Amino acid sequence: MSEEIAAELLEKIRLTELDCHLRAAKIRQSASMKDVAQLKDVLLRGELRDKSHLIRGLTQLTHTAETRMRDLMEAHMIELRNQSDMGTFEQLRSHFVHREWTFMKGPFPLLYREAENESEKLWRRLDQLTESQKNRSRGKN
Repeated sequence: MSEEIAAELLEKIRLTELDCHLRAAKIRQSASMKDVAQLKDVLLRGELRDKSHLIRGLTQLTHTAETRMRDLMEAHMIELRNQSDMGTFEQLRSHFVHREWTFMKGPFPLLYREAENESEKLWRRLDQLTESQKNRSRGKN
């Protein structure tokens, strides 16, 4: 590889590292999982694709995106825990499943599964609570 080509490749790697750094900063501020998923995907062309292992920023970007997805998921779980009405809970859960968590399916399937499992547990807990309240109110009549 000539020095000119090597210098050009190093400059492309440097610019990609910079892009990854800027994307990571935007990911940390993102309020939606869609934004995180879109910012995480860096398009590498030609020789950069073959040298992606040299670009540390790509790994750091993936880690930052996963951390942000987890933070957003935990905020969603807090919102779900705060629901006391089954209808509102189901509506909110449906919103999260179809409009937010769907962006975890491909890149972070374990995180997606964790969100599904946790929300299912919260749904069962709320259902049991609702049933016990109905039974108590029947017993008073």
